[in-house]
Amino acid sequence: MPSALPVDSSKKDKLVIGILEVQGAFNEHHVALRKAQKCLNIPDLEIIGVRHPDHISDNMDGLIIPGGESTTISLFLKRNKMDEPLRKWINSKGHVTWGTCAGMILLSKQTENQKIGGQPSLAEMDIDVSRNFFGRQINSFEAPVKLKQTLFVPADFKNCDTDDIYHGVFIRAPAVVEICSPEVIALATLDRSGGGQTEVIVAVQQGNMLATAFHPELTDDVRWHTHFIEMTCMAKRNSNV
Repeated sequence: MPSALPVDSSKKDKLVIGILEVQGAFNEHHVALRKAQKCLNIPDLEIIGVRHPDHISDNMDGLIIPGGESTTISLFLKRNKMDEPLRKWINSKGHVTWGTCAGMILLSKQTENQKIGGQPSLAEMDIDVSRNFFGRQINSFEAPVKLKQTLFVPADFKNCDTDDIYHGVFIRAPAVVEICSPEVIALATLDRSGGGQTEVIVAVQQGNMLATAFHPELTDDVRWHTHFIEMTCMAKRNSNV
């Protein structure tokens, strides 16, 4: 993965990031994006709620799909005729998507431990994800996550853990059990020493798609949000070339 580049804060174009507001901590994502905006010194960032097909347009540069119950979210998207517009938007040049927890499940092309009858999926990332990999809600936990790639962090940003460690919040979380394409890069892993698998992949990136099994929006460390905004800025610049 190429090293992240500083955001061009002199760029006049407004950056528009949508947050799918169906379930999950979308308000917390909103707050974290504002903190990241301040860290990156981005003058013009608009954050919009996405709840209807009309909200999905080329005016939106980035999209966050928060956590929640993946089956409920996928059924909401299908019933409200949002699934196909979302797939089209994700595959359009210059658009960046980030799925957290249930969002990771929705983005994956393969899902293990589905409910009986399966569930609809956006099926965009070449990963095999195990739903509820760490157990049910009662098995939720917090643990240090090891970063395998460098995330973009402003030089004067001090409110974070050491460079290669991130405090992960896992709530009925999935995990990546297989990467199915060389285009997918493992960004972070969780040490599960003593189990059948010592290192579990909990964050990946494929092109303009990002997925995390944990919830960065529930911490004060906004490195993942700065990384996502940087991805979005870079994609926007490249699409205008």
